[in-house]
Amino acid sequence: MKKGFLSQLVYSSGLWMAGVSILLLSACINIFHFISDPHLVHIPLFDRFYGLEILGIQLDDIIRSPIFASSTRFLLLLGCGLLLQYISTQFRLIRTRSFFPFFFFCVFSATILPSIPLNGAPLACFFFCWAVSRLFAACENSSANRAIFDASLLLVVASLFQSRIIYLLPVFWVVMGILQIISFKSFFASLAGALSILWIIGGISFLIEDFSFPMKHFQSLIFYEIIDFTKFSPAEASYIGFLGILMITAMLSFWPRQNMDKLRTRNYLNSVLLLWFSLLALWIFSNNDMGLLLLLFSLSSLMAAHFFSLTDTRFSRGLFILFILLSAVVYYLIGA
Repeated sequence: MKKGFLSQLVYSSGLWMAGVSILLLSACINIFHFISDPHLVHIPLFDRFYGLEILGIQLDDIIRSPIFASSTRFLLLLGCGLLLQYISTQFRLIRTRSFFPFFFFCVFSATILPSIPLNGAPLACFFFCWAVSRLFAACENSSANRAIFDASLLLVVASLFQSRIIYLLPVFWVVMGILQIISFKSFFASLAGALSILWIIGGISFLIEDFSFPMKHFQSLIFYEIIDFTKFSPAEASYIGFLGILMITAMLSFWPRQNMDKLRTRNYLNSVLLLWFSLLALWIFSNNDMGLLLLLFSLSSLMAAHFFSLTDTRFSRGLFILFILLSAVVYYLIGA
């Protein structure tokens, strides 16, 4: 049977160059939309540092510099893509060698880049991907408790920039059960990792006598607003709808044939899906928070890569071409 272009692309080094180029081009074009307004750059965790001066340099000039913020956002998104590629390769999520995880995340993030707020959302995504990597690493080495401690710690660090991510901590415990690494020691290692960051933040707030950030952080946890799909623009609605179709297709492709994968690989992929559904619920109750949508896209990249790497049919090729075309159109409409 003659192979299609997806089989030729799956391990092509051109995917690396294409992904980096697409993300870089999107970042360069987008920077002109907010270069004149430094107040668009606002990270609540850094509120205490705004207005401070060190060695005659205003920290605002650095932290709130649109060029610095855009460059940092690009590097963080690039780092997220590399982490997702590492997760896919290191833990063998795909039976064949594939560079699609990196490519898909670059395209996803480049498409919605004009809507990604400069409030620490890429930082949250980076630490979240790192946390997932450390959680999966608990199955691969003898230092399982250390890896679990790191995973929970990194998840809570991510929640400092995107508060609702902390709700994923119980989901991490369920994932530990799926991966068959849960025990009293691992549970308390996870708990210790999560509480260590909260203890440090509380201690620093006590020393500087400023509890504004912890108060705002915990208030945001109890506030929720169900998403109103009627407020979506046609571009946003079409892209979210396509994401739904793509994920349903990927799941229907994976579940009936999951016995072809090793048990550990099946556990990894089912864990990714559990985290994806949990993030979907958080996103629905956060009134279309773009930071959470970015996290959704990160896990969607892994499942989309699994589907397109192992399925090369007319349908999958058509879906891939539609994905590229729709991403370009949606980016243009969002950035217009």
